[in-house]
Amino acid sequence: MAPRPPLFNRRQLNLIIFVIAAVIALLSIPTSPWPEFQRSVLRQVPLSYSTASAQPPELRLSFALPQQTLLPADAAELLQLLLEQRLAQTASAFKSNLHRDRLTLTITATSPALLALALPQLAPLLRQPFEPEALIQVIKQHRAQQHLDRNQPSPLQSADDWLQEQLPPSKNQKPNNLTDAAITQLQQQLFNRTQLRLSLTGSELEPITAALSAALEQFGPIQSDPEQPNEKQSDQEHPSPNNTRATTQRPSAIDLSPVAALQPLAGRQSPLFPQTVLLSRLAEALTPEATLRLYPGSQTSWLVWLNPLQTSSHWLEEQITQIQQRLAAMKDWELERAGDDLLDQLEQRLEEPGVIAEQLEVIAFYQLPLDYLPQFEATIAGLTRAEIRQQLLGLLQPERFSYPPTLATRLNNAASKP
Repeated sequence: MAPRPPLFNRRQLNLIIFVIAAVIALLSIPTSPWPEFQRSVLRQVPLSYSTASAQPPELRLSFALPQQTLLPADAAELLQLLLEQRLAQTASAFKSNLHRDRLTLTITATSPALLALALPQLAPLLRQPFEPEALIQVIKQHRAQQHLDRNQPSPLQSADDWLQEQLPPSKNQKPNNLTDAAITQLQQQLFNRTQLRLSLTGSELEPITAALSAALEQFGPIQSDPEQPNEKQSDQEHPSPNNTRATTQRPSAIDLSPVAALQPLAGRQSPLFPQTVLLSRLAEALTPEATLRLYPGSQTSWLVWLNPLQTSSHWLEEQITQIQQRLAAMKDWELERAGDDLLDQLEQRLEEPGVIAEQLEVIAFYQLPLDYLPQFEATIAGLTRAEIRQQLLGLLQPERFSYPPTLATRLNNAASKP
């Protein structure tokens, strides 16, 4: 019986081998999970944008509030409430979000053309003064709520009030007496090109940028010498997890229990910010029975440890001792996994609708480098287990925290003054 001829000849085999090798080579090329961002200037306003998103186009306008601490000022809260009422009367998809340092207006549409059609409404919606009756009504409602909360303020509110008191008078923008004039003044200061940062995502951006350029003309000229969210400061003003010192002394045992403990850490514009995020996440995971949260800022972030139960005056030392014991019991691989989990969560979130626009808004507002996300990844990946452990222990030192007093202590101190 004659032997069967080979299925492939030598030339065909060589071609198959070449194709397989090429596929393997292509699959082995590392691909970045991070979207590509770009930046330009539109009518003197920085615009950060990305065409990598397959989602409908989304434009975000972020207006920088006067310098804040943990919570926005009352005037900003009421201004956003009035703005939401006005936006609800339009047919376009406008939405506002109030952060501790900015008020962001988001505009979405099913197509670039529809989003462009909504842009001429921007200036009238934001800059037109509110009716005096509407201002008086929201102020009355707010004061009624304040009266209900006066005797039982939240620990976070008490900590924010105390932190406001530590600001220099020129920086403390939180009005003591909320009036309709204060809201109107904030509206005038806020909604202009000087305070504005733009971020835009979508696949076709030219129709939107053309309409946006015309809309920005209605926001007035750029002011000279503004206070910007990305104002540069010296390196000494970027607190490090290992060199921060508390601004007040620890209360003695006879004092009432503080409502919170606060520690200043590196802000978003500091190269130490990735470590700040990782260490705060680890500390939070090690303190399930306490309320621990990081409040990021441009130059300074605040690690806030609330004491909602009003326990002993040395509650923080007790908490830190427990954390140090848990940290000592952690294996090195668990510390490594914490960094990997943080990066995995960020990569997974980027696949969710709207998250690319959310990350781009942060990069645009703080004027961070366009490759900030891969830089963040490289910084976290470069930390060794020993560095993570050492820096976390440095973070968890009672003397690095400041201690706002309880409301009762503050009222007694105020009453004793002539």
